[in-house]
Amino acid sequence: MKTLAVLMTVHNRRVTTLKCLERLFLNPLPEGYALEVYLTDDGCTDGTAEAVAQQYPSVHIIQGDGSLFWNRGMWTAWNEAAKTDPDAYLWL
Repeated sequence: MKTLAVLMTVHNRRVTTLKCLERLFLNPLPEGYALEVYLTDDGCTDGTAEAVAQQYPSVHIIQGDGSLFWNRGMWTAWNEAAKTDPDAYLWL
């Protein structure tokens, strides 16, 4: 099985993030591929991480403190995903 690591970072975008994940998981994958989603929650105060964890328990949530912004948040997600040595990355 080949793994595609999907990297995301968010800050107070609960509705947008949930819609994005819904559409991501609706897409069919080629046979032999699996998704692993790594989401950096950079200090959300709107319940984004909690909603994602409830609706998409397979998503790996990495906690930030609000100071990462997009670039460092994506690096944080990539750093976590790299530990599993995926076959490919998708920056979303």
